Amino acid sequence: MNALIVDDHTVARRGLRTILNESFVLDCCNEVDNCEDALRLAARQRPDLVLVDMHIPNSMPAHEFCRQLRALLPAARIVIVTAFDRLPEIRDCLAAGADGCLLKDTSEVDFTAALRAVRAGQAVLDPRIAQRLAGELVGHQSRGGELRLTTRERDVLHLIAEGCSNRAISTRLQLSEATVKGYVSSLLDKLGVSSRLEALVRASDAGLI
Repeated sequence: MNALIVDDHTVARRGLRTILNESFVLDCCNEVDNCEDALRLAARQRPDLVLVDMHIPNSMPAHEFCRQLRALLPAARIVIVTAFDRLPEIRDCLAAGADGCLLKDTSEVDFTAALRAVRAGQAVLDPRIAQRLAGELVGHQSRGGELRLTTRERDVLHLIAEGCSNRAISTRLQLSEATVKGYVSSLLDKLGVSSRLEALVRASDAGLI
């Protein structure tokens, strides 16, 4: 696997490299301190996984980097790594093509598990970010009227925000997995999205906040 770390702090890059080396068999792991150089390097090295700090001084905004990188490398996995849980910026990055966002104070065990999930094709959000996104989504109004979720749909949405699988949700709510799948499908349909991650960020795109 080829990886690319984009962060202006040497210590942060070193820590991320250590986690990557302990979590994956790496063929190559490059480091850069700005988004412009990262794009040029990505064009040559074609990384499979890119970890990018959301706030790099004197560099392009992270969401613009995600947009350009996604266009350059459609199959790459892009994860925002930040010390700040600023939802508008995080939503912009996710909408621009990032596959997830992790906070820098995440434990090494949880960080590693999240990166492995990303490599397996899943989208990942730090649970604290997911809970805030879900909290904004439930109970807000869209420009076209009120978003109406049933009590059970709200329960399912909050558990999705916690990162629960359908099986875990069925256990927590004492429902069959088939019933949970029905609630999840209803949520995605009401929100006009195709994935759980999109459901949690739709608040901004649909004008819900």
